[in-house]
Amino acid sequence: MKNIFQSKNLFWNLTALLIFIAVIYFLVVPVSSVLVGSFQTEEDGAWTLKNFLSFVKYRTYWKSLANSVGVSLAASVLTIVMAVPLAFMVSRWNLKGKPFIIALSTIPLMLPSFISAFAWIILLGRAGIVSELIRSLGIPFDSIYGYFGVVMVFTVQFYPYVFLMTLSGFNSVDESIEEVGRSLGTGPVKTFIKVSMPLVLPGILSGTLLVFMTAVENFGVPMVIGEQKPFLAVQAYMEFTSDIGQHPGMAYALSVVLIMVTMTSLMAQRYYLRKRNFIQSARGRPEIKELRGWARRFATGYCFTVVLIPLIPFFVALVISFLEMRGPVIHPNFSLQNYSYAFSHMARPIFNSYFLATVATLISVVIGVPAGYILTRRRSSIGDGLDFAIMLPFTIAGTVLGIALIVMFNTGFLVLTGTWMILALSYTIRKMPFIARSSSSILYQLDPAMEEASISLGVNPMKTFFKITIRLMSGGIIAGAILTWVTTISELSSTIVLQTPGWSTMTVEMFQGILSDDMGMASAFASILIVSAIVPLLIIIGRFKEEGSSLF
Repeated sequence: MKNIFQSKNLFWNLTALLIFIAVIYFLVVPVSSVLVGSFQTEEDGAWTLKNFLSFVKYRTYWKSLANSVGVSLAASVLTIVMAVPLAFMVSRWNLKGKPFIIALSTIPLMLPSFISAFAWIILLGRAGIVSELIRSLGIPFDSIYGYFGVVMVFTVQFYPYVFLMTLSGFNSVDESIEEVGRSLGTGPVKTFIKVSMPLVLPGILSGTLLVFMTAVENFGVPMVIGEQKPFLAVQAYMEFTSDIGQHPGMAYALSVVLIMVTMTSLMAQRYYLRKRNFIQSARGRPEIKELRGWARRFATGYCFTVVLIPLIPFFVALVISFLEMRGPVIHPNFSLQNYSYAFSHMARPIFNSYFLATVATLISVVIGVPAGYILTRRRSSIGDGLDFAIMLPFTIAGTVLGIALIVMFNTGFLVLTGTWMILALSYTIRKMPFIARSSSSILYQLDPAMEEASISLGVNPMKTFFKITIRLMSGGIIAGAILTWVTTISELSSTIVLQTPGWSTMTVEMFQGILSDDMGMASAFASILIVSAIVPLLIIIGRFKEEGSSLF
C-alpha cells in the first residue's frame, strides 16, 4: 500500500483512481442492474436461472448468437482487406487529394446504419434499381436481404475504424526499420508483409475490435435487411420493447450474452498484444514515395473508388431528398418540399447534435487519453480492470444503457433525467473507447525510454506526459477524436430513450421520418447532416495537415 502513493507514481495512481470512480458511478452501477435483472424473474424479482435456461432451450436465442458472431467476424475480416491497403497507400504515396480521401472515409460513420441499409435496399432490393439491371443482363440475382446484405453493409459502414487507426500506425513506423529491410535485398511487397504490417498490428487489431463490437451490438441493419433472421442485438431490443413496463429479464440475459461475446474478443486481443513487442524508436516519419504518371493516377483512382463505394447510400439519400414524396411513394419529380419542411424544423436539432457531440468529444479526450496511457504503460491488474470497464459500453445496446441511466439518475442527489447532460453522459460513455483504444495503439509503438529519460532529468510524470507523450500520441488522439465526434452525431439508440422536449437531434428526426414512411424528409435530414459535418471536418483536417500531423 505504501508503494502505491510514491511520488513517482502519485500522478498516474490518482488519475487511475479518478477514472475508476467515474466509470464505476456512471457506468458500472447503472449497468449492474442489467446483470442483476438477468438473474431475476419478471413476476416477483426472485433469483432464478430461468432466463439463461430459456436462452439455451429456444433455438431462436442461440441461433441469434451464432448469426451475430458469424456476420461480425466476416465483416471484421473484410474491413481489414479493404482498409489496410488503403491506409498504406494514403500514408506512403503522393496521392492527389489525400486530405479528401481521409475526409470521405469518415462519412460512412456519420450516416446512421439504418439509413444506409434502407438506401442499399433501394438499389439492391428485390425490386431495386441495380437488381433489375443485373437481372435484365441475364445474371441471376435475388436481393441484398439476408446474411450477405448484413455483412456488406457492416463492411462498408465500419471500415473507417480500421482505416483511420491503421493510417496513424503506418505514419508512426520508424523509417529506419523499413530501410534496413530494403537494404538487405527485401522487395517492397515482402518489406510490407514482414516489417510494416507487424508494426502496425496494434492499430489494425484495435480498429478490427471496434468493427466487431459495433457490428455485434448493432440492431438497425439486421432489423432492416436481416429478413427476419434472428440476431442477438435485435432479439435483445425486441424483448426489451415487448416487456416495457415489466421486468425485461430475457432482454437483460441477452445483453449479458452480448457482454460475454465482446469481452471475450477484447481479452483475446489484449492477450495477443501483451505476448509481443511492438516498441520502436520513432526517429522520423516514413518517406513518401513519389509516384508519377499513370502509376500515380491509377493509385489515386483506386483509393477514391474504395472510399466512394461506401458513400453510395449517401448519394441515394441525396437524390431521394430532391424527389417528390407522397407518403411512402417516390415520384420522379424534382421538388424542394422535403428541404422546406426540414429547414423549418432543423435549427434546434442541428444545434443539439453539434453541441452534444462537441461536449462528449472533449470529455472523452480528457478521460480517454490518460486511460489509454494507463492501459499501455501501467500493465497490471488495475490496467486490466480499467480496460474492461472502458470497453464495456460497446457491449451494451444503446437502449439498455439509456434505460439504466434513467433509473440511476431519475432520483437522488444527482438528477440528470430530462436534461441535456444525461444525453452527453450517454454519448461520452459509449464513445470514449475510441479515444482510449486509438491512444493505446500508438503507445504500443513508442519507446518508453523517452519518457523515462525526461523523468530522470527531474521533470515530473505529469509534465512529461503533457509535454512529450501527448505530442507523440497526437496521431492516435486525432483519429480517435474524429471517430468520436462523427459517430456521436449519428447516435440514435440511446438518444431515442433519453431525449426530452427541446433536445431532439437530427438522427431522431430522421428516424421519425422512416417510422412515418416519409423517406423524403428522412433523406433530407440525412443529407443536411452529412453536408453540415463535412465542412468542419475539412477545416480540422486542413489545420492538422499544415501542422504536420501524423495523419497526413
